[in-house]
Amino acid sequence: MKKRIRPHASGFTLLELLVTTAIIATLAGISATGYLSLRQKARMVTEINAAKNLITAYLSYPSDHNGQVMPGYQSDPEVTDLDGRPLASPMNARYPWRLAANAPRIDGVMLFNGNETALDEQNSDYLVSVKPNLGINAVFLGGHFGSGSPLPPSPRLLEAYGKFHLTHLAEAHAPEELIVFSSARSGKDSPGYFEIRSPKLTRPIWSSTEFSEDSPASSHGFVDFRYDGKTVTACLAGNVQLMDEDEMRDMRHWSNQAAIENDPDFLIRVGSN
Repeated sequence: MKKRIRPHASGFTLLELLVTTAIIATLAGISATGYLSLRQKARMVTEINAAKNLITAYLSYPSDHNGQVMPGYQSDPEVTDLDGRPLASPMNARYPWRLAANAPRIDGVMLFNGNETALDEQNSDYLVSVKPNLGINAVFLGGHFGSGSPLPPSPRLLEAYGKFHLTHLAEAHAPEELIVFSSARSGKDSPGYFEIRSPKLTRPIWSSTEFSEDSPASSHGFVDFRYDGKTVTACLAGNVQLMDEDEMRDMRHWSNQAAIENDPDFLIRVGSN
């Protein structure tokens, strides 16, 4: 009597299932990484284009004011919203609304990468003023005249430190390297802030540790290195570039006086020119 042979059951062994699952997980991870990378690159391109529009609008101000640089932060009672309504302080002191007259589309120039809906919110005027994706180098360009200024250009301080802020385009030593705007954040997962602050003033300001998304925004002057460790930066000559943390820690990119003295570790000191 012949022994009946059962046909081999079809299907995968446990080992084959584990290997297949691992391969699928790896491919899915690679796909997700590629998608995030493409999305991040698209956001970066959007921000670079916005920075180009923004610096063009910024440079039209001195063109209309005999070369004078727009104050980085200063209340202006004549500033209005898009409907012509006067804006109160601090909205009329921050650069977005003061620059709006020179910007063809404030929503396309100032707000992007998730902030586009700010103009539709009930407090849109405030959000526009406080949350542009690019912050301005207010202390060294035009001067920060606000009550919360880290160094207001008052007569007393100017007498002590000298003229530490640039007020006219003709004063610029290396405008192609002098930061006007840079990618900014106000907190973790919160892109956008109206100002950026330099690594040093009269003393070191930035943290000595490397940038981390988990660290307070103020620890790196509200600058956001959100593109693989780089920030979108618009300079006074109208050029836009990506800069890493080492470059942004160089005071020659922030202060005209530091550029003149060729001092990357420049500090504002008593008796400075």
